[in-house]
Amino acid sequence: MAYKSKTLSPKKTADSKHEKSKMHRKILFSAILGNALEFYDFALFGAFSVVFSHLFFTGDSISSLLGSLLIFAVAFFVRPLGSIFFGYLGDIYGRKKALSYSIIFMGFFTFLIGCLPVYKDVGALATALLFCCRLGQGFCLGGENNGSAIFLLEHLKERKGYAGALILTGGAAGTILATLLSGLVSLPLMPEWAWRIPFLLGILIGLLGTYIRHSIEETPEFMTREKKIETRVPLLFVLKHYTRPFLCVIGMGGVNGVLSYTLVVYTSVYLTTVVKYPLVNSLFYSCVGLLIFGMLSPLMGHLADKIGEKRVMLTSCILTFILAPVNFYLLQEQTPLSIFIAIFSAALLMSTFNAPTNSYVQKLFPTPVRYTGIALGYAIGIALLGGMQPFICTYLIEVTQNPFAPAFYLMVAACIGCVSLFFSKTKEEASLGFSHMMPEYSLPSNLKS
Repeated sequence: MAYKSKTLSPKKTADSKHEKSKMHRKILFSAILGNALEFYDFALFGAFSVVFSHLFFTGDSISSLLGSLLIFAVAFFVRPLGSIFFGYLGDIYGRKKALSYSIIFMGFFTFLIGCLPVYKDVGALATALLFCCRLGQGFCLGGENNGSAIFLLEHLKERKGYAGALILTGGAAGTILATLLSGLVSLPLMPEWAWRIPFLLGILIGLLGTYIRHSIEETPEFMTREKKIETRVPLLFVLKHYTRPFLCVIGMGGVNGVLSYTLVVYTSVYLTTVVKYPLVNSLFYSCVGLLIFGMLSPLMGHLADKIGEKRVMLTSCILTFILAPVNFYLLQEQTPLSIFIAIFSAALLMSTFNAPTNSYVQKLFPTPVRYTGIALGYAIGIALLGGMQPFICTYLIEVTQNPFAPAFYLMVAACIGCVSLFFSKTKEEASLGFSHMMPEYSLPSNLKS
C-alpha cells in the first residue's frame, strides 16, 4: 500500500502561524511587564537615595548622602551571588522557575523596606535593617535582569535585537513609575510617612509578576538542550571553557551599569547636590531621560538587527568618550534647555549601548550554561563599575572639588566597553572571517549542543 504524506491545509497552516504569533506576543508581554515590575521595586531605592539620607542616617548632609549611596551600591556586590543561585536554577531547572522565584522575593524585600522604622526611632538599627533589605533586593535582581531577556529570546528566531530592546523599555517604564511616585510622595503637601507607600506596593507587584510567569511555557531551547554531566555545575563549566566571553560580558555589564545609573540615579543626585536644583525637579528630568531611553531603545534594537549589535555598541562607547564632559558642562549651565540636551544625550548613549546587548551576549554562550554565564558576568560588571558609580562620583567631587570628575569616570567606562567588544566574538563573526584576529573559543567537541 502506497504511503501518502500528510500535509497541512492552507487554513490549518494559517491557524498554526496565528497561534504561534499569539504565543510570542504573550511571551513578549510577560517578559516586558515582568521586567518593568522588577525594576520598579529595585529602582525605588535609587530614587529615594536623597530622602533616605535624612531618614536612616545622622550627621552632615554629605556624609549622610554618601551613606545612602553606599547602601545603594552594596546591593550590586551581592548581586553576583543571586546570579549564581538563580543562574543555577535557570540552567538546571528552567528559566521559568528562576524568574518566578526572583520576582516574588524582590516584592517581599521591597515591602519590608516600607515597614522599617527610621533612625530617629531606633537609631543605627534602622540603618542596619535598611542595609539587609537592600542586600535582598540585590540578590533577587541577579536572577531577573538578564534572565527575562534570555527567556524571551530563546523563544524567538529573528528580530532578537528589537525584542531584547523592548525588555529594556519595560524596565524603563518600571523605573519611571518608581521615580514619579518618589517625586509625588516627596511633595511638601504629603504626610511624613508617605514615602512608605511605593514600597508597600511591592508585595502586590511580586504576586502579580509571579502569576504572569506561571502562565507561560518554558523556552524551546531549554527543553531541547543536551544534558551533559559537566554542566550540572554551570559556573565551573563557564569559568573553564568560556573564560574570555565571561570576562567580556563583565566589561559590557559594567558599561551598561555606568550608562544606566548615570541617567537613572546619578543625574538627579548631581542636579540636587552640585547644581542645587530642587529634588522634585531633578527627579522630573530623570523621568524625561528614561522616557527618551524607552522610546529610543526599540529603534536601536532594530538598527542592531540590520547592521549588527557590535557596531551599534561600539558607536555608543566612542560617543560616550567624546560627549561625557560636554554633558556635565551642560548640566552646570542650569537652564532647562541645557539640562534637557544633557539628559537627551545621556539617554541616547545608554540606549545605543544597552539596547543591542541582550541579543549580542546571548550568542556568546551555549544553552546549558547561558543563564549563569550572562547573569553572573553582568552582575560582576555592574557591581564593579555601575553600582559604585553614584558613590564614587560623589566622593570624587568632594575630594577634588572638580564638578567634571564624573565625566572622567564615564570616559574610562567607554574605554572598557571598547576593549570588551574587541575581544568578544560570536560564532557568526568567526564564520565571517574574524578568526584571524584572535583564537576561536567554542564548546569542546565532545560537549557541543
